[in-house]
Amino acid sequence: MKALLDWLDHRTGYKLLVHEALNEPIPGGARWRYITGSMLTFTFVVQVMTGFFLWTAYSPSTQTAWESVYYIQHEMTYGWLVRGVHHYAAQAMMVLLGMHFLQVIWDGAYRAPREVNFWLGLILMQIVIGLSLTGYLLPWDQKGYYATKVATNIAGSAPVIGPQLQQIAQGGAAYGHHTLTRFFALHAGLLPALLTAFLALHVYVFRRHGITVPHNAEGKPADTFWPKQVLFDAVGCLVVLAVVMYFALTREAELTAPADAGEDFPARPEWYFLFLFRFLEFPAISSQGVAFGAIYVPTLLMLVVFLMPIIGKSRAGHYFNRAFLVVLLAGVAVLTGMTIHEDNHNESHQAKLKFAERDAHRIVELAMREQIPQNGAREL
Repeated sequence: MKALLDWLDHRTGYKLLVHEALNEPIPGGARWRYITGSMLTFTFVVQVMTGFFLWTAYSPSTQTAWESVYYIQHEMTYGWLVRGVHHYAAQAMMVLLGMHFLQVIWDGAYRAPREVNFWLGLILMQIVIGLSLTGYLLPWDQKGYYATKVATNIAGSAPVIGPQLQQIAQGGAAYGHHTLTRFFALHAGLLPALLTAFLALHVYVFRRHGITVPHNAEGKPADTFWPKQVLFDAVGCLVVLAVVMYFALTREAELTAPADAGEDFPARPEWYFLFLFRFLEFPAISSQGVAFGAIYVPTLLMLVVFLMPIIGKSRAGHYFNRAFLVVLLAGVAVLTGMTIHEDNHNESHQAKLKFAERDAHRIVELAMREQIPQNGAREL
């Protein structure tokens, strides 16, 4: 065995690569707070693996998308589990993104010489958000249809290029088949490729400058990535997997009735976008137009985040960045909680949800009993 490994090392030099990967110095020693980046990478790998198996059974057209997701959910062997893991890992990725962002800002890991890596992380964050938005539509069910239609209408409110941007996203003036195929191409092709490329670049620049050492760890003995930090990262990844599996096994991924433009469906985005939905409902914001609340304000906030490496050069600037992020996350949490509370106490909204849930159960019963007609599930 040793002879074989020596031969392989002579041909490929893999031992040097392993040494470089596992013997990265960690000043101040391994810490639990460093695990969020590895957990994010792990969830992306899970998404790629489960996404591939979903892709083998998915058919991206307005007449077959819902039907293929129904097949995955109810007929494909363990399809419900694969789809559930994919669904909940995507939500875990959004939570981990916020945790990792908080850790980076709190530890000052955006300051010189790590500004470029911070900006690369912001690009990765936008790609992850793009994956969430594009994946929402693919089942072509009521929930994804109406939520994504709202998102494309928001894009259409952008100044100057809004209408053209909306037409590009929709694949024309109408919202339909070409919208679905374009979102599928983005979700399964372009965005994962971009995420892989920028993630590799992000890791490379990170390894170039190393971990930012918190003040309370300065002067402590240095560790290497192997074995202690690897153990911490592995435990973190296993926790993520356990949580995702728990939800996948106890709460199957939702599939509402097939998309129907004539239905009065209560459109809501996924929970991690509810804050923006509620923000747009404030009279002072809605009176200024959709573009003000959905484009101008978020752009201004992202500009502040982008400038954090410059603002945080001083001690006071770093404390400002911390306070800004805490207030921003608190605002997101409050707006999300307000939306959930108001929806739970809105009789009209709850009645529409029950009606939509009845339709979802009914269409599955009909599909199981009578099979899906050649013209699609809506015919049922």
